[in-house]
Amino acid sequence: MSVNGIGVTGYPGTGYEVRKTERSVTEGNFAKQAAEAAQAAGQATAILHGAEEGSGDITIFSGAELVSGSSYSVYKTQDFSPENPVYKVKIWDRAGNVTEQMVDVSRVDPKNCSTVEMYAYTADLKESGKGSFEDTVLKAVVAKAQKDAESRGGTWSFSDKFDWTKIVNDIMQSEYRYGDLKGYMEWKTFLGFLDK
Repeated sequence: MSVNGIGVTGYPGTGYEVRKTERSVTEGNFAKQAAEAAQAAGQATAILHGAEEGSGDITIFSGAELVSGSSYSVYKTQDFSPENPVYKVKIWDRAGNVTEQMVDVSRVDPKNCSTVEMYAYTADLKESGKGSFEDTVLKAVVAKAQKDAESRGGTWSFSDKFDWTKIVNDIMQSEYRYGDLKGYMEWKTFLGFLDK
């Protein structure tokens, strides 16, 4: 896969032009160049992985954690069915090592599940139309980031199990304490998805 750049230098008639950049940057080289540039600037980096061309799997969502340098993607496989809601979740570490897990969301217990399981669970909520991206997947990502910040020791493993309802209740209480009633209600909606 290649990424062709589009150079925008202005609009026709104003002395500026829209033109195609002369060269093509391959995915691997671009990611490597971006990572090297960020490291040289003293910044944390993570390479965002995602679509797997030719696999037939559909990427539901992807994300990256700058602190840990990890990346994750949730996929709907070719043989997916709503009656058997199994998603593929892949996690890449900073070195590019990948782990893959198949998650049957009908067996996920939000009171005792891993981040991998929670990301698959919330992806299913979004895909089934029960909630928007912001109400499901994004809330799970924010909840993990909040838990990471509280741990003060960096990020916790994608395989560690936690009570996500407790994490969300803690966030709700913070929202309430600071007078953000709209935020409180948004998190309460998310908690409703987790209480089975």
